Amino acid sequence: MEGKRVLVIGASSGIGAAIAKEASLDRAQVVVVARRYRKLLEEFTVNNGPLISMSAKPIEADVTVAEDMMDMAMEANEHLGGFDLVVYCAGFARLLRLRDIDLDTMSNWQELYGTNVVGANLATAAVLPYMNPDGAIAYLSSRTVDDRLALLAPYTASKAALDQCIRTWRVEEPDYRFIRVVMGWTAPTEVANRLGPLMGEAFGRWSEQGAPGGTIDTTDAAGALVRHFSVVLDHPKINFPEMNLDMRYSGTPASYWGEIAEMMQGE
Repeated sequence: MEGKRVLVIGASSGIGAAIAKEASLDRAQVVVVARRYRKLLEEFTVNNGPLISMSAKPIEADVTVAEDMMDMAMEANEHLGGFDLVVYCAGFARLLRLRDIDLDTMSNWQELYGTNVVGANLATAAVLPYMNPDGAIAYLSSRTVDDRLALLAPYTASKAALDQCIRTWRVEEPDYRFIRVVMGWTAPTEVANRLGPLMGEAFGRWSEQGAPGGTIDTTDAAGALVRHFSVVLDHPKINFPEMNLDMRYSGTPASYWGEIAEMMQGE
């Protein structure tokens, strides 16, 4: 990744921050973007000061605001002189029952689609004029799209909508490469931490459904992704439409989610 111009959107924590750090350590030029500017500074200056010398420039922007995305893309382009790789990591998750229609639930639906779908498209439209045609734009999707897990439908539906947008970007902009990254559960990450008060119920239901359990270490996943992206950029004549990362389940008990649910009930 040495010398590659990398823009990571949604980099204030979790997998986004880990990807930015891995790319920086691999000598890429990196710009990190998030709504929470103070969190960006804490992540990349206070705890990881050396990254600043590796061009990890922070930019504050809200992915759901079109003007923010246009301004962000312009500022990042001024710093990097174009983009070889853009990784959209911004995400929101919340456990919700489909039958609940109170105001708080509706607000969560809007935030889910605003961040996971609308934001991804606003960001793509903003950065595309500055993209290297031999580069790539990658988006973090989710394995749970195919799992039909109780209480997770609003989140998985938003990721399914993101997947369809990625496919359509490929049709509408065939001169660029768009990568769908299908992720299993990762930890630690703030997305999982914000699932909300229904976690105990959800984990119990997932255990009953026989849902695969376990998580991927965030740093390990970021290292694998950055190495994959490096291969993508080194082979501009090859299309890499999808990448799948998930944990190996051979050592994970079938009762994984049920055991977590019992632990939460005991707290």
